[in-house]
Amino acid sequence: MKESIANKSIFNFLERLNFKVQSLSFRFPIETLDELLKRFYKEHDYSAFLVQANKNVTNLTLNKITNSYLLKVPIHNQSNEHLYIGLSDVLSFMVVFDEPDPEKQNVKEQKSNFFLTFDPAVINTTFNFFYKNYCKLLTVKEKKLLIKLKNIKNTELNPHYISKFQEALLINTLNDNNKTKREKIVEAFSFTDDSIIITDISGSIKEANKNFEKSFGSKYQSIREILSQVMLDEAVREASRSRAWHAEINLKTATGKTELMIVSCNLFKDELKRPNGFVYSFKNVTELKKLDNINKQLIAKLRESNLQLSDVNKRLIDADRIKTDLLSVVSHELKTPISSIIGFSELIAHRDYDEKTIHDFAQQITEAAKNLDRLVTDYLDVASNQFGIASDKLHTMPVNLAELVRLSYREQELKFGKMKFQLELNCLGFEPVIITETQNVKKLFDNLLNNSMKYSPDGGKILVKILNDGETVTLSVADQGIGMTFEQAQHVFEPFYRADNSVTREFTGIGLGLAVCKKIVELYNGSIWCEPGIDMGTVFYLTLPVNPHVAKKEAAIKNQDIKKSIEQDVKR
Repeated sequence: MKESIANKSIFNFLERLNFKVQSLSFRFPIETLDELLKRFYKEHDYSAFLVQANKNVTNLTLNKITNSYLLKVPIHNQSNEHLYIGLSDVLSFMVVFDEPDPEKQNVKEQKSNFFLTFDPAVINTTFNFFYKNYCKLLTVKEKKLLIKLKNIKNTELNPHYISKFQEALLINTLNDNNKTKREKIVEAFSFTDDSIIITDISGSIKEANKNFEKSFGSKYQSIREILSQVMLDEAVREASRSRAWHAEINLKTATGKTELMIVSCNLFKDELKRPNGFVYSFKNVTELKKLDNINKQLIAKLRESNLQLSDVNKRLIDADRIKTDLLSVVSHELKTPISSIIGFSELIAHRDYDEKTIHDFAQQITEAAKNLDRLVTDYLDVASNQFGIASDKLHTMPVNLAELVRLSYREQELKFGKMKFQLELNCLGFEPVIITETQNVKKLFDNLLNNSMKYSPDGGKILVKILNDGETVTLSVADQGIGMTFEQAQHVFEPFYRADNSVTREFTGIGLGLAVCKKIVELYNGSIWCEPGIDMGTVFYLTLPVNPHVAKKEAAIKNQDIKKSIEQDVKR
């Protein structure tokens, strides 16, 4: 079976004749060759016949180019081969190449096969193959034209024109290919959101993508019209060190608005690694900056909310612990005085006693009720402060702490019956007078002194020292009791905590006294702590401002400074 016309290939024919076909790594520019041939013969005004054959030509046509004739002939096959034959007295040539189909080749491997010859024998051989295989469908007139071309008389070729033709073909092909590459690069730049320009070494703008023209307009001829000389010097210096240069700059756009841009500069080099120009990119980050500022503000508010939630969560945890601790102690500490009240009341109600016995029972009921009242009051004080119910209003009343300590000591000593203690009070510095509220501070001293007496032996010494330096009063209460360990000291101010937690402990109480002390001290912007010691007694320290209103004002100023600092960080 003979090979069909559709599968005939000029390149296969040339390869069978052992002619070397060159492979090009780019698409051969057909338009360049067409224009080159027309211009070459028109400029030199030579008489010649030109044949142009490819499958895109549907019918044979004959056009006159000055004194020359261009014959376009269809090739009936499935390839993209193109055949050009030129015959004249001064120059005869043949060019064969195929144009790759982009859809049938890998984008990265676009190649063309190319063959160029000036040999009349090769030209005639190829022409005969072309005439035999591709021109059977032509009319008689069309065939006569081809036969006339085939039989044209060729003289010796002029080497000068061969050289000129080759030079012109090469230059035009390379220029067209480079132009296509530049257009593709600029087109590729247009797909990015950035505005991009390419400059030469002197800074003149050579190429610009559409985004640049949209953002800045087309009036700029040099990068010096956009960036200051200081910026340009820095950009060139950094880019020349093989490092990209970046900077945030406010630039005026085509709309007249000043926008914040991230400007980048990179140096690019030619094939010989010589500096060839710079690529500048402009990214508008105005809206991103606004979003960043909003984000910082939201983060600051979120942190503030987290702190508030942490505080609320801590309060809830403490409240839950108070509830749990209360349930654990209520069975003993609160139930004991209630049991005494119920028991003595039932005795009086159901039995006959003399007046003195009834009086003694009534005193027992009264003491139990007072003890119960004190325990409930202490718990309510801590609970109200724990949940932020207590008022932080500070009363402006001068109070002598030494006199208040003596009064509290006398009252607390009466609660211990026959037990006696020795009070030693020392005052240092200024007179121990502060601006405070008597009721709370009295309760503070009551709890501290009661706690010291409770764990001190009969006849033990209670040493109180007061130091007033004019701004702060420091007060210490030391006893000669059983003391406590360092671990116990860490928990001593927690509600319901007691160093002696046994059921058989001698003194009643649910462990709220020192917790109440801590709340009162914190209410007046003071502090309280203790120094533990085993079998050496315990020393409690507390500090209170002489004038709490001044401390509160300073705290407000400090909080205001912190708020301003956060706002400045957000703005930056």
